[in-house]
Amino acid sequence: MKKAIVLGATGQLGCYSALALKQDGFDVIAVGRRHSDGGFFATQGIKFIGGFDISKVESFGLLPKEHFDVVVNMAGTMPAHADMNMMPYVQSIVVGTVNLCNWMKDNGSKRIVFNTTPSDVVDYWGSTEPIDDDAIRSFPKNGNDHAVYAICKRAATDILEHLRIAEGFEPCVFRHFMVYGWHPDAYYYLNGEKKMLPWRYMIRRCINGKGVDVYGDPTRLKELLYIKDFAAAVVRAANTHICGIFNLSGYKPYSLDEMVDGIMHAFASKDAQKKYCPNMPDTPQILLSGKKSAEILGWQPKWTWEAACEDMKHELQANPIELMWGAIEAEDTIH
Repeated sequence: MKKAIVLGATGQLGCYSALALKQDGFDVIAVGRRHSDGGFFATQGIKFIGGFDISKVESFGLLPKEHFDVVVNMAGTMPAHADMNMMPYVQSIVVGTVNLCNWMKDNGSKRIVFNTTPSDVVDYWGSTEPIDDDAIRSFPKNGNDHAVYAICKRAATDILEHLRIAEGFEPCVFRHFMVYGWHPDAYYYLNGEKKMLPWRYMIRRCINGKGVDVYGDPTRLKELLYIKDFAAAVVRAANTHICGIFNLSGYKPYSLDEMVDGIMHAFASKDAQKKYCPNMPDTPQILLSGKKSAEILGWQPKWTWEAACEDMKHELQANPIELMWGAIEAEDTIH
């Protein structure tokens, strides 16, 4: 049986990756910074190791000293859950990658799946053309909270590429925008300030019998990548030795209008209405090319936005990961 270890497994990307690898037949170990997963992974036949800090060499003593067919690294500080302090990004992403790779070398593991940010191709934003996977990488020059994050993701990706050349590592790096999926926590941080995710705000309004305001130009396009398509990409990478940076786009580019329609169809009452607000700011329109992922990696997204919304409604009602993530908020309860 192939063996996989998933770091950052108590987060959404890592959790669904671990579950998908297990379903695909891998013997999976899930690793998280949290000390307890509430017993969740045991219910899935997955061993859990908690209290792990990727930035600290001594934490690697918690991990098995054995070969893994694939190492999935979804650990690291994200702007959505952090303040403006630079050091957590440097420590968890750059230092953490070096620590992880040293541990992998000791155990003879070569295949690693990692993810990066579309902020590393920010110089191509604003174009109506999808951004190529191998576009020249940079970082935001506006001083916002994604700048150091993008710099660190670039550095970690370059370290993995160096180790591919120097040590025969096999890195597969995914670039993607927000990955959509149900989670009891509907909040994120913007420049250190706590806010509700806009799409979750739409869902909450629908659940509570209210309509949705559509800001700006409703024809602007968005990438809507569903969590189960992301997890399928991890499984695909785990079963190949293909290396490189691969964009993970959504099923298709959806207009803001189509995004709202999908949410309302799944969550809204019959009386709920859309209200267009053309004088409000436009949503950003940034698209990623999915050609390389399809033609070279052999991955294509399967989940339409409409199907994803229905699946999120099902997971909201079932709350399958409640043991680890906790109960939903009262405002999200569907009666």
